[in-house]
Amino acid sequence: MKKANPLLAAMGKVAEPAPLEEKLVADPALTKGSGKRVGQKHLGAYFEKGDPILERVAILRARLDMTNSELIEHALNELWNRHEAGRAFGE
Repeated sequence: MKKANPLLAAMGKVAEPAPLEEKLVADPALTKGSGKRVGQKHLGAYFEKGDPILERVAILRARLDMTNSELIEHALNELWNRHEAGRAFGE
């Protein structure tokens, strides 16, 4: 329950509680399963400010006309292919 506002109490006014209906209705933006990311899993990273990787990502994003997600996918596919090639040749 919400605490009473002392200023409103001193003025002789009481804040009106929101109707029960509004309290029970979930915000559609917050409900699970809505939006364009349904069924997707987040994968990200944090870097220190000034880390050269941030500039490299920005340059690659502009040169290749890709989003961060596309760049990450491309980089992981390249790494995977290199790893698989190494395994094929016994490295």
